[in-house]
Amino acid sequence: MNVDQLIRAASASFWVPPESEHLRADGFDIVRYDNGFVYDTGVYNVDSERPATALIADAEAIAREWQRPALYWHGLSARTRPAALVDALLSRGAEEKERLAVLVLDLTAARPDLEAPVDITTEPAVERRQVEDFRAVESAAFETPLQPVTDEQLAERRRAATDGSGEYLVGYLDGRPVSTGGTSYVAGGAVAKLWGGATDPSARGRGAYRAVLDARLRAAAERGCRLAFVEGRVSTSAPILRRAGFTVYDEVFMLRQPVTADA
Repeated sequence: MNVDQLIRAASASFWVPPESEHLRADGFDIVRYDNGFVYDTGVYNVDSERPATALIADAEAIAREWQRPALYWHGLSARTRPAALVDALLSRGAEEKERLAVLVLDLTAARPDLEAPVDITTEPAVERRQVEDFRAVESAAFETPLQPVTDEQLAERRRAATDGSGEYLVGYLDGRPVSTGGTSYVAGGAVAKLWGGATDPSARGRGAYRAVLDARLRAAAERGCRLAFVEGRVSTSAPILRRAGFTVYDEVFMLRQPVTADA
């Protein structure tokens, strides 16, 4: 694959936890998240020649069946097909919730020294305590309710570490969990797709995000990945990622569309 193909492959991948339901509909993927994930009904990989109203109606029907009050349409851009989709969603009361820069880093070339602070240590989240620490940091960073770790989620973390499909890292400052980051290895292992970068507000400005980022990039390079891929919030993580050597490839956004109880 060339670089453009690798980026498209990474963009098309998304998270489906073991306890969630995933459907491939005509023109989009949809996932029901049952683990407290804030974007609890995600629509991905929208690409169709069908009318926008038809796609929306299909997605709304699934959301109603799942008894969900909203749909979160991910990865939208000026190139989304059908072209009328975004305007149709906005006319239904959709609001932009997130705007992300799509950033890539060539892992076969030299990269800048991130100057990760030595007082931040990182550990893989494979034991229950570490997975609970991961969830606690996410809860503090994104201001969401802290959810208990299930046996299925713990098994997923261990399976990813064992089969090499991904990893979850926790950064610790003086023994306290303060930062997180995940990696999924996609496109046949050629791309390290980074996600879940978060820092406890009480530890921001201490370099915890950089420390976990540096650990993930080193691990990806050691595995022989050609490219690192990440979607970073335009106003927060994207500037840090650019300083780390990433270049902006694209920009996408996510809309939250309310779904009424009746069609």
